[in-house]
Amino acid sequence: MPYNITQGSTVEFTVEFLDSNGDVTVPTSATLTIVYTDTTNSTAADVVDMSASGSFFTATWGSGVARLGRADYQVTAPGQALPTTGQLRITLR
Repeated sequence: MPYNITQGSTVEFTVEFLDSNGDVTVPTSATLTIVYTDTTNSTAADVVDMSASGSFFTATWGSGVARLGRADYQVTAPGQALPTTGQLRITLR
């Protein structure tokens, strides 16, 4: 299910990683990648290094660079077998 955001807004991502037992694990780093259609109608990707705060990693992304429609995101980290993934639906202000 996509998260609805308005074009031009800033989205904050917060992720906490769990190991195979469901226990919190803190990787050495994490990266947010967002793939979207930009304002020139080309496919683009933004890669953002996430900041650690305790067991959480956060990053922000400004949707002003994207056209209306869908954007896919994933968060990856060393030692994590699968990325955290999702979708944004960018709507008109």
